[in-house]
Amino acid sequence: MKRSMLILAVFSFIVTQAMAQNKMTELNVGFLGPSDAETGFWGGLNVGRMVDENIGMSFGLHIYRRTFTKNIKVGANAEATTYEESSTMIPLMIQVHYVGPISPALDLKITAGLGYEVLWNSVNDYKNKNEDSDSYTGFGWQLAAGVSMPISRAADFFGELFYHGGSPSSDAGTTVEGFPVRTEIDMSGLGLRIGLRLYSFGI
Repeated sequence: MKRSMLILAVFSFIVTQAMAQNKMTELNVGFLGPSDAETGFWGGLNVGRMVDENIGMSFGLHIYRRTFTKNIKVGANAEATTYEESSTMIPLMIQVHYVGPISPALDLKITAGLGYEVLWNSVNDYKNKNEDSDSYTGFGWQLAAGVSMPISRAADFFGELFYHGGSPSSDAGTTVEGFPVRTEIDMSGLGLRIGLRLYSFGI
């Protein structure tokens, strides 16, 4: 857990420094459907610079969030939560962007990223008085393709299909023979997101 927090702190510092001098910022929201988890909310912030009119580089801070609860009626207008489960993943990516014209009003947008991700899972079974939480870490990558449409001289609206690849793992102790055991969660899957791309933001 300490290692995970240190890595998050380092990436956050890099992102903060990039934001102070960025020429390109992207905000996006959508959903991701991982292999070993339910489809959940996806959101992201990318900050960086354009190398030229087509190629850019950025640092990305993303989040996947999924919650599930079971409730029972305890009155005419009241409910009690008997079970609650949540999963939160934060991928941090170094990314390369390509934006090129398809037509005067539409651009092709491609993004590739590589980075590190942290996943937290928690379960609260109030009915059986059982509470558990764990964390997983590992490297991840993303590949996205879509289209963007200029809406002003300094902003584009975009939509893209993306694939997130990653299987964060956690130390699960040892076997009776003393062999180390690791558990792994496959968070790879397809997602869809829309967003806003701002040029020269903050300068």
